[in-house]
Parts: sequence; structure tokens; C-alpha cells
Amino acid sequence: MNKAITIFLIIVVIGLGIAVIFKLTQNQTPQKVNLQVTEYQDPVALKKVIDELEARNLKPATIFVGGELAKNNCQLIKDLDQKGYEIAAFGYALDENGEFIQLADLTREKQEEVIKNTKEDIENCLGHKINGFRSQRFSQNKDTIEIVKNLGFSWNGSFVVNWHPEASFIPYYSNDYGFYVVSIEGVKNTGYVLCDTATASFGKTAKEWRETIQEYFNIHQKEETPFITEFHPYFLTDNSDWWDEFIKLLDWFKKQNANYLTTQQLIDSSCLICGE
Repeated sequence: MNKAITIFLIIVVIGLGIAVIFKLTQNQTPQKVNLQVTEYQDPVALKKVIDELEARNLKPATIFVGGELAKNNCQLIKDLDQKGYEIAAFGYALDENGEFIQLADLTREKQEEVIKNTKEDIENCLGHKINGFRSQRFSQNKDTIEIVKNLGFSWNGSFVVNWHPEASFIPYYSNDYGFYVVSIEGVKNTGYVLCDTATASFGKTAKEWRETIQEYFNIHQKEETPFITEFHPYFLTDNSDWWDEFIKLLDWFKKQNANYLTTQQLIDSSCLICGE
């Protein structure tokens, strides 16, 4: 009889413990996550990546596109916009060989031409204004910042924590710049940020990239700060190893207690100093 009572009490205690753990887990505030997708050349790759996000309900996200891609694939971009994805401007320039030229290396006049044309091409496609901008490789200077402000962008995602002193994990309105500062994170003691192409450019494997993203997600979750990472469809779909690790990462994200937001939603929900 005593043995039966003891076993019963043990079962009750274990059950209560499981219930408490489950309750605590349920009460945890979901991690704010802003997935950013950047594509300037391959609409098929873009759709393939978005389809994977859709399949796991890892949405909405922010999609940075170039003006040419928006002009030539307007229906795709409009469809994504109507599904709740935020469409933002990806500012980039190419040389005669098709290689990227850093915006900060261009004259002010050329920068303004590039950024203005990109904004107009996207807005003409969507039929409404867009809020966000980011430069290729986060390249910007004083001219870039003034142009972004003057063209009416409300936020600029060309900042990197651990690179730029004004960068912050939490978006904030800068009175000096006249827009919200949005920052991705630079991996400590390296020259790359939390994105696929940057990690690969420093010789890291796809597995190392995925593990780094997961590591920093966990850090931000513990510190209760927003988490931003970036995907490049044209790169991920062109290499089976990277694609496989991307799918593993998405499957892992699906299991996390997270709230997926566009950049604008992230600004609205967590900015340090909000503008008018």
C-alpha cells in the first residue's frame, strides 16, 4: 500500500513538474524576428525561397528588390506585397563586367540616380510608396544618408552592429539622419554579417553559417532583443549544400517560439525613440 502511494506521489510530482515547465514555456514572450530576403536578378529563386517560408508560416518578411527586377517581374512583386510581405529598395550599382560597385564609391549624382530610380521603379509597380532602403554591402556615406532622407524613405537598413557606432539591435529614429536606423549584426571578431553570402565570402561552410545563425538567435532570445538575418535566393538556390542547410535552418526556426515581423512592423513594435 505504501509503495503504491509512493509511486502515485512520484507520478503526481513529475506531472506537476512537466505542467509547470510547459506553462513557463507558453508564457515566454515570442522572440521578435525580422527575416530579410534580398534579390536583384533571379525571380525564380526569389519565389522558391518565399515558397519555403510560406510552407512553414515563417512570415511576413521584408524583401529587398532592385528596380530592374521590380520592372520586369512586377506581378510577382505585387503578389508578395499583397500577401503582407514588405517590399523595400535594394540600392546597388554594377560595372561593365556585372560586378558590384559600392555606392559609397560613386559620386553623389550617380548615387542619387541609382537610389531614386530604384524607388520609382518599385513604387510604379506597387502603386504605393515604400518605406525602406538598404545599400548593397551596407555601403553608404554622408551623401547616401542625405539622399535616402531627401527621397522620403522612413527607414534605412544599411547599418551593422559592431561596424557602425550608431547601429543598434533595436530600431530607433535618428533626428540627425531623419529616418529610422535599422541594423543587422556583424559576427564578432569577423568581417561578415548574419547572412549567407557574407559568411560564404569569408570561406565558411553552409553548416557553419546555419550554426552561427542559430547561435545568435539564441543569444538575442536570451537578451530579449530583436533578431535580424538576411537570405539571398540567387545564392542559396545555386548551391545544393547551402540550400540543404537553409532548409534545415527554416525547419529549426519553425520549432522556435518566435514572432515574425516585417522591418516596418519591427520598428512599430520596438523602436527606442519613435518619430512623429
